[in-house]
Amino acid sequence: MNYSFLPDLSALAILIAILLLMRRRHPQEQADIWIAGLLITLVESMAHIFYAQNGLPATILHIVVLDCYLLAGMVFTWDSRKHPIPARTRFLYLALNGLPLLAINTTYGLHIFKGVAYYPWVALGIIIAIASSILLRRPQRVTIIHLAGWITIGLLAYYGQYRDAVYWSLAGVYLIAGLKFRRRLPGRSTGRLAILTGFFIWAICFFIHPFIVPYRYVADIASHVWNMQKSLISIGMILVMLEEQVSNNRWLALHDELTGLANRRAFENHLTAALDRCRRAESILAVFMCDLDGFKQINDTYGHEAGDQLLRHVASNLREQLHGFDSLARLGGDEFTLVTCNSGHTHSIEELSETIRQTIELPFVFDGNILQVSASIGIALYPEDAADPTRLLRIADLRMYSLKQKRTPLRHIRLDSIPSMTASGRFRSRAAGL
Repeated sequence: MNYSFLPDLSALAILIAILLLMRRRHPQEQADIWIAGLLITLVESMAHIFYAQNGLPATILHIVVLDCYLLAGMVFTWDSRKHPIPARTRFLYLALNGLPLLAINTTYGLHIFKGVAYYPWVALGIIIAIASSILLRRPQRVTIIHLAGWITIGLLAYYGQYRDAVYWSLAGVYLIAGLKFRRRLPGRSTGRLAILTGFFIWAICFFIHPFIVPYRYVADIASHVWNMQKSLISIGMILVMLEEQVSNNRWLALHDELTGLANRRAFENHLTAALDRCRRAESILAVFMCDLDGFKQINDTYGHEAGDQLLRHVASNLREQLHGFDSLARLGGDEFTLVTCNSGHTHSIEELSETIRQTIELPFVFDGNILQVSASIGIALYPEDAADPTRLLRIADLRMYSLKQKRTPLRHIRLDSIPSMTASGRFRSRAAGL
C-alpha cells in the first residue's frame, strides 16, 4: 500500500466531517452538492493508497480514479440554485451527457488503446448533445461547445492520443465547474477565491498531465498539487458557509424574519435619517402607526398559522401597493409603521392614511375561509406634534390606540360579499350587513 497519501486523505476526511457538522447546524441547499462532490474525491484519494506492487490490479484502480474524477466534476457542475429548468430535467441532461464521457474514461482505464473502442462513445455523445439541447432548448452556444468538445475527443482518438482525449475532457469539466462557481458565489467572498483557485488549478493539472506524465518527478509534484486543492476547496466551502451565515445574521438583525420587512431597530434608524432630511428640506414628516383589529381573534379561531399568513399578506400588500414611503416596518406583533417626509399638506396625509387602511383591509383566504381585519391608524407629524423620533412614535402610538377601541375585531365574510372599490377609492360591500 502507498501510505504517502494518508496525510492528504486524513485532512480531506476531517474537512468533510466539518462540512457535515456545519450542514446539520446551518442547512444550505448548495452544501449538499459540495459534500457529495468531496465524498467522491475522497473515494478517489483512497484508491491511490492501493497503488502498489502487491496492491489491487492497476486497471481497477485506474478506472476508479478516472471515473471519480469525472463524477466529482459533474456533481460540482450541478446547478444547486434556482433555475428555470426543473431539477429532474437538469439531472437527466447532465447524466445523459456524462454517460459517454464515463464510458470513455472506463475504456481508457481498462488500457484499451484502439480507436474503434472510442468512436461509438464519441458518436453517442454527439447525438445526445444535439438531442438534449433541442429538447431542452439550451442556448446555441452550449450546443456548439458540446459538439466542439466531442469532435476534439474524436480527433484525438483517431490520432491515437487517448490520454489527451481523457484528461483534456476532464479539464473541460472542471473548468466549467469553476466558471459556474464564479457566477454563483458572492463576488467579495474569501471562500469564493479559494474555491475558484482550486477548480482552475484542477483544470490546469488535467490539461498538462499528458505533457508531464513521462517526467516522473514533475508528475509527482503535480499529483501533490492536485491533492492540495482538495483541502483548499474544502476550506473555501467552509468559508462560504460561514460568510453566508454571517450575512443571514446581519439581515436578521435588521429585518423581521416572518414578513421580510424592516424591524424596530432598522425602523428607528430609518426614522432618524428621514427626520434629518425633512429638517434640511423644511418639509413635513408623517409617521403612521398601524394595528390590526381582529388579529388575536384570528389566532384564537383559526390558529397561529392563519395569523402568520395574515401578517405576510398585509406586509406583501403594503410593500407592493404603497410607494414613496421612506420606511415600512413591522415593529412586532400586529403593529406596522410607515414614514414619509413628502406629505405636503394635511389633506394628502389623510388620503395616505385612507390608502394604507384600504390596503391593510384587503381580504385574504385561509383554509377555504375569506377573512378580513380592520386597521387602526395613528398619525404623528413633524414639526407640528414633535421634533424627535421617540416622541413622534409615542404620539402616533397613543393616537392609534385611541382609535382601536372603535374598530370591529373580526369579520368573517362570504365569497359573494368581497368588498369592491368605488370610484372614490373606498370599499363598497356587495352584501348587506358587512
